[in-house]
Amino acid sequence: MDIFVWKKFYEKIIHDFGYGIKGDILSSEVLEKMIEIYKNNVASNEISKKIAGKDAYIFGAGPSLKKHVMEFKKLNDNIEKVVITADGATKALLEENIIPDIIVSDLDGDMEYILKSNLFGSIVVVHAHGDNIDRLEKYVNNLKNIFGTTQVPKKFKNLSNYGGFTDGDRCCFLAEEFGAKQMILCGMDFGIYVTKYSRPNIEKDVEIADSIKVKKLKYAETLVNWLKENGKTPIRFMG
Repeated sequence: MDIFVWKKFYEKIIHDFGYGIKGDILSSEVLEKMIEIYKNNVASNEISKKIAGKDAYIFGAGPSLKKHVMEFKKLNDNIEKVVITADGATKALLEENIIPDIIVSDLDGDMEYILKSNLFGSIVVVHAHGDNIDRLEKYVNNLKNIFGTTQVPKKFKNLSNYGGFTDGDRCCFLAEEFGAKQMILCGMDFGIYVTKYSRPNIEKDVEIADSIKVKKLKYAETLVNWLKENGKTPIRFMG
């Protein structure tokens, strides 16, 4: 997504949610400094090698996630594909012994599984925003092969901004940016429900989301629909 187009979305989002841009800038500066210190980042060409020309299976943490993971396991192994997970969806794939190629995360998911998947070789696209500085400071030095992103519409030396608001839709913008052949969305329901993969502390496996989460999912759906209409990569839902 063009940075000027993203700026319009971004300004609407921070106004609608009452966020402050200063927090996003500070978080981005923290992540950039950590990358310089730990030097645990990968170059963008490593992301390109994973995605370019391949079918991108993008897994969100919605109610259809487990069903779609099982359908994915039945696919022909000869298909050139890349597996991209949004944060907590990583756990569902590891439960079926599937290692994601790329995890897109602001580090608020089940970090046990994100760290484990990273140890097994997954690249983690770490996102900086206003309220995750504590998680950046806690986890970034324990990760290897990371790629930093920001939602602030300005240039950073070590961070990229391809557009997107939630982990799920950022997966899609990443796949678009790096030339996926097509995107197949799995477990991305954009409804009013959350699962334990998204919110580990809920009592049931699936519950009605709070109003803020519902609003975030609605923005994610809006952004994915924008990408379907304006992007180059075809997008479809699994099943």
